[in-house]
Amino acid sequence: MNLHLEGRSALVCASTRGLGFATAQALLREGVQVFICGRNPKDLEVALGKLRQEARDLDKGMDHKGRDKAPDRVQGISLDLTKRGATESLAEEVERAFGKVDILVNNVGGPSPSSALGTSDEQWQLGFEQLFMTTARLTQSMVPPMRQRGFGRVITITSISVVEPIEHLVVSTAMRQAVTGFSKTLASEVARDGVTVNTVLPGVIHTQRIEDLRKARADRLGSTLSQEMSLTAESIPMGRLGRPEEFGAVVAFLASPLASYITGCMIPIDGGLRRGL
Repeated sequence: MNLHLEGRSALVCASTRGLGFATAQALLREGVQVFICGRNPKDLEVALGKLRQEARDLDKGMDHKGRDKAPDRVQGISLDLTKRGATESLAEEVERAFGKVDILVNNVGGPSPSSALGTSDEQWQLGFEQLFMTTARLTQSMVPPMRQRGFGRVITITSISVVEPIEHLVVSTAMRQAVTGFSKTLASEVARDGVTVNTVLPGVIHTQRIEDLRKARADRLGSTLSQEMSLTAESIPMGRLGRPEEFGAVVAFLASPLASYITGCMIPIDGGLRRGL
């Protein structure tokens, strides 16, 4: 299916690996200029290399000049979005690279596991800065120009925990619910301007983050990573973990003109994991 995204520009946060990288890859394959970011410079370098090579491969059918420019469709920067001034720096870099952002994909790494009664003030504050404020700041920066141009997509990656809390992930659950409230409110404010705002709720998608969480659970319970991964797969109606490319495809669709009447929604990508209606 042609999603009619050729020539659009996207900023995908926390995109050097995992769900963010899969999202950047899916958008790139639809002809989007992609700007990625991440905290680790080495991870950024590897991710840029992979995406630029894919851009070359995708553009092999173009003339020589087009192939030379293919890597220009992929740009990126290493920075920590929780630091003051980082969102402003990121916005400046993206504007310098592409001139505009049509698609903003908000994404941040998850906080350390903790229980409701065992979370310190410092952990709460860090989670607030990491999960809520980075999303709010970037969105507030990127959306006004989208409204002026009459087209924009804001897609925020949260978690299935916003509808069914996950044990020992109280900071992630609470802050992502706050992000959901922010996104829903914004969706109503900008709907008439051609800007849609949605959140996507990954269930158990097979990334390094999932393995890290299952390893932490195994350490708490005295089991093994293999056992915890098997138990997780068995708990999902489809009987398997999701694949990152399946997640990226949904985000790419939401970014497209074909999804222009979908806004203010929470869209789970979970293989049927959630039990609620």
